Amino acid sequence: MVGRKPKPLELIRLQGNPGKRKIPTDTPQPDKLYDIPRPPKNLNKIAKERWKYLAGRLSKCGILTDIDLDTLEVCCSSLAIAREAAGELSENGLTIETFNENGSLREKKKSPYLSTFCEALIIFDKFGAKLGLSPSDRVRLRGIGKKAEDEFDEFLKTGKAANGR
Repeated sequence: MVGRKPKPLELIRLQGNPGKRKIPTDTPQPDKLYDIPRPPKNLNKIAKERWKYLAGRLSKCGILTDIDLDTLEVCCSSLAIAREAAGELSENGLTIETFNENGSLREKKKSPYLSTFCEALIIFDKFGAKLGLSPSDRVRLRGIGKKAEDEFDEFLKTGKAANGR
């Protein structure tokens, strides 16, 4: 399919509709998750920590739905893989040395952990963008989070001015 991906209805609502295009109303809407779901058992320690953090933040913003959990799992797993690969690179360097049978240096090659690191970050970036985890995707979301209230909003809610008069 050619062209831009269609925006989900929730994103259209959050970002507004400046082009005044017809908003689809027949889009299926999954249930939002306001409680932090348990991390899948197959995740390692690093991935589970990221799950708890990201699931908490996304559910607080009202972005996380029940069908987004697989996307979140891929994000957390790929980030854990990237961190493990980064640890190996930090410990062993960016290159590896290979030797001939007689023990002389044959060549220096790029560490396989470097490819693993880069591939894991690409996966994290692609799947994280679907959840609004990258800064550029997050900037596009308007209306998420708590809105700062001014005195007039307070007055409309309570019928009293903020200073008590």
